[in-house]
Amino acid sequence: MTCRFRILALALAALFLGASSASAATVLMCNPLLGEQAKLRQISTSGATYMLDGRGCAIVALNDVPYLLAQGFAQIGAQRSIAFNTGVLSGTTAVQILPWLPAGAFIQQIIVENTTANAVTGGIDIGTTAGGADVVSALTCGANCLTFVADAALLKRVFSKTAQQAIFVVGHTAGNNANLNVTIVYGFF
Repeated sequence: MTCRFRILALALAALFLGASSASAATVLMCNPLLGEQAKLRQISTSGATYMLDGRGCAIVALNDVPYLLAQGFAQIGAQRSIAFNTGVLSGTTAVQILPWLPAGAFIQQIIVENTTANAVTGGIDIGTTAGGADVVSALTCGANCLTFVADAALLKRVFSKTAQQAIFVVGHTAGNNANLNVTIVYGFF
């Protein structure tokens, strides 16, 4: 595929996907079975209907990812992301983000959305162990926040080239019953 064709395809995808706004709780999913010659079409889940671009891709809500994975969809491209919902955070119980960060990955960005009116007391810690704060320490997240980790606050980005890495999220002082969508954007070295 030529560079011009790729740029045109991305521009058309942006045009068709422009109706859905990207947020911390969305993922770009593609159906690799459709190939480059696929015609635009729709796919419906229990939660929404998505218009697929010419590559068979759409930006989808986090809760629709399991269904689309079962239908053969996958994430493609050099940048990948893990979009994860913590459920209700209570006290200082750590929640493991699944799937694990793959071997050879490095973190580029972390975006957090609080879907409740409950602020996370003391901020959010993200670490490589339950209760750890070696990746992010005390990220401020008030009620209904949508925030990101600044580059200077991302304490650890690079992990093992040969082993997967577990990542955990916890309220620094208390989760205060907040419900978080956490997106980790990563690449490979």
